[in-house]
Amino acid sequence: MPPFDPTKSDSSITRADSGIFRAIQQSPEALELQDVVSRMFLLQDTNELVKVLSETALKYTKARKISVFLLGDEGALTGGDPALMPEKTVLDYVLEGARPITVPHGSGWITAFPLRVAQGPVGALVCDVTEIAEEVVRMNLEPVSVLCGQAAVMIHNAQRVNRSIGESALLSNILDSITNAIITLDNEGQITRINRNAMAILELTPDVVGRPYSDVLFPEVTKAVAALLKETEHLGFAMEKMVTAKLDQGLELNIAISTSILRDESFAPLGTILVFRDMTASRELDRLRKIDTMKSEFVANVSHELKTPLTSIKAYTEALLDMATEEQMKSFLKVIDEESDRLLFLINDLLNVSRIQSGKIKMHFTLTPPRAIVDEILNISKINSEKHKLVLEIADGLPEMMLDKEKLKEVMINLISNAIKYSPQGGDVNVRMRMDESNLRIEVQDHGIGIAKEHQSKLFEAFYRVDSSHTAAIPGTGLGLTIVKAITEHHGGRCWFESETGKGTTLFLLIPARKEIRRGELGSELGSMA
Repeated sequence: MPPFDPTKSDSSITRADSGIFRAIQQSPEALELQDVVSRMFLLQDTNELVKVLSETALKYTKARKISVFLLGDEGALTGGDPALMPEKTVLDYVLEGARPITVPHGSGWITAFPLRVAQGPVGALVCDVTEIAEEVVRMNLEPVSVLCGQAAVMIHNAQRVNRSIGESALLSNILDSITNAIITLDNEGQITRINRNAMAILELTPDVVGRPYSDVLFPEVTKAVAALLKETEHLGFAMEKMVTAKLDQGLELNIAISTSILRDESFAPLGTILVFRDMTASRELDRLRKIDTMKSEFVANVSHELKTPLTSIKAYTEALLDMATEEQMKSFLKVIDEESDRLLFLINDLLNVSRIQSGKIKMHFTLTPPRAIVDEILNISKINSEKHKLVLEIADGLPEMMLDKEKLKEVMINLISNAIKYSPQGGDVNVRMRMDESNLRIEVQDHGIGIAKEHQSKLFEAFYRVDSSHTAAIPGTGLGLTIVKAITEHHGGRCWFESETGKGTTLFLLIPARKEIRRGELGSELGSMA
């Protein structure tokens, strides 16, 4: 079979005038066609329209089979029997030429009718006329062409309606998913749309649509909205306003209201969008933040006030120890000295946690050999115990690096004293330092009671202490590891642990080995702790 060429006339191609815009004489056939078109006008579903069109076309053409192909959003034809899909050149001729055509197709023949509106093609109706190809040449196809023209308009309209319904549903879903209350007004101040949160926050019902906003909103809100609308009208925008509305239950609702002009494609104003934000949670959060700040400042101030007399008590106690001659007196003074140390450590921990929580912790980085940090704390009483042996495993040749020496000494004191406290039966406490690629790796290991799995997730939380029969007699505040974690992170590092009940715990620190630190790097200032 020769390829189809719509520019040539031969016996295998029959063209028919669509007659889509011409009146048909009032014959019984025309009246029946008008009745079909009238029924189609009542349909809004695209599938139902296609069904009526196919059944009517089948009756008029006596074709063996009919398929309707419709153009999708991306321009591709969908639906219908793929076996009846015409070649692209035939489709282009039918859709652009707006007239039916009968052509060979595979081993048979088809007649294709365009479905077209003024805006462009909608699709095509294709009839399998293999068995009646010779009759089709003499057949009056004008009624089918008229029917296709009318059906195209109704299918196009149905598609637009369905698309609008889908877009409207999508818009409603989007608006309902927004946590803020949203109300749209027309230019007369009547409500055109509300979302679900507007109904919940402002105690509205769906039937307020179409009513003036002043009739349905709380009086305080109405007054604020009126002022915002006036300001928006004159300036094109308005600053957000805060309003406290009294609900029917006597409760107060803190609302922030903002506006935006709603415009069409030509930028003409269609109305106004009102956005209401429930500020109750935000205000409560602000209140809690203020309380938290006050608590931190109170702890810091009290700690400072306690530190001064304690320092004096410790100094006088040490002086009295040097002068005491009786063993009993020395024993009493030693207890006072040790308890003073405990209180000073506690106060320092409270001060550090207060600075950490308020973001006021400052770092003083200097080039420091890591070994010096351990060497300088070996004589501190807090990390010395008659039951324990401190085993140092420090690699040779550790390079100097930018560290806050005093704070890392504090970290090591916390880690070693914890290891001693949580291995009450005594034993070795292993302290290891080595390079791990470009990081300083520190490990402190004890062989004590370990930490149960249910407590491990909270180990670095402030004031958290494991509550068990094994730890009841162990003193502490639960602040040490919180401070360790904060100082490590301010060095740009991280910390973690491994623990097994009855076998002990190992704390790990990994700190980047840097030769210099730029100002503001690692989330901290260069400077000394206040």
